[in-house]
Amino acid sequence: NTSNLFWNMIGGFLSPPSQQQKECHHPKPILLNTGEATLPYPWDPKTVPISVFRVGRLFILNVPCEFTTMAGRRLRRAIETIATDHGIDKPEITIAGLANSYTHYVTTFEEYAGQRYEAASTLYGPHTLSGYIQEFERIVLDLLNDRPSLTDAPPQDLRKKQISLIPPVLADTIGVGKKFGSVAIDSKDAYTRGTDTVHVSFRSANPRNNQRIEGTFMTVDHHLEEDGSWKTLYVDGDWCTKYVWKSDVVGLFGISFAEMYWQIPSDATPGTYRICHEGTRKTLIGDVEWLAFYAPDWWLLETFGSMAAGLLAQGIKLLGSLSGSIERWQFGYKDFYGCSSSFVVT
Repeated sequence: NTSNLFWNMIGGFLSPPSQQQKECHHPKPILLNTGEATLPYPWDPKTVPISVFRVGRLFILNVPCEFTTMAGRRLRRAIETIATDHGIDKPEITIAGLANSYTHYVTTFEEYAGQRYEAASTLYGPHTLSGYIQEFERIVLDLLNDRPSLTDAPPQDLRKKQISLIPPVLADTIGVGKKFGSVAIDSKDAYTRGTDTVHVSFRSANPRNNQRIEGTFMTVDHHLEEDGSWKTLYVDGDWCTKYVWKSDVVGLFGISFAEMYWQIPSDATPGTYRICHEGTRKTLIGDVEWLAFYAPDWWLLETFGSMAAGLLAQGIKLLGSLSGSIERWQFGYKDFYGCSSSFVVT
């Protein structure tokens, strides 16, 4: 037992390694016996996906793990030998990982005996590399001889069974008469390049609803006099910008703000600008929002510290987190967009 409740819980799923396991993984000392842990699902894959692509004389070996330099050389050499024996002139062998899964590292037998980082992270014992070479030789021979390869059942799809210790986003809310993406703190009328920083605050939603991968939560737009359009010059990934998300003080009502900062570069083009915010809100029952989650600001302030209000909010959150099917039926996601007033940069 430890003072950490999480590790105490995890320890209940583990068992001491058997003598057979110790001999199988020798000289690795087994710290966590994850190979036999099956609750709430298997902790380590018992079957792993591998495949081979051939493009002319190029062979691409797709692996779910990281090979050390020497382990990779031995695998490529084995496949190169087979390809050469089948009349392929100067075959090119490359290893592509990580592909379709992840099973940590693969080392040579000699590297495994040293038990450094990569060897200690080789899950399947000292002969893991030999197993990969054996199976890749088999399927490459099948490929070159135009015959189907025997295969194991695919690994389980456990995406819907993953356990998260992060509380779910129940719903995003704002006060009555306000809109998501509307400005709470607007910009000033004018700023100076190289010295001033623009600050705008938007009524926003939890960024976990949509992380906007390859996108942005923030844009700095420049007004083009020629045609009256706006051109985005900076996003939240630029060095001169900063996006800060802040939730409400009590953390119960789903109210949040997006604080946008633009430190104006000294070489910025003079002209008219605006700062815009994109986000995604989580709503109750599609577009309909309950009064309790669309409460006015004065009500939230009056009930701050109220045990009854806190228990009500926590109860609704608990209900939403415990019932995935209800959550899928009740909740919807809606994108929103808003911009500050325009301002002049000189």
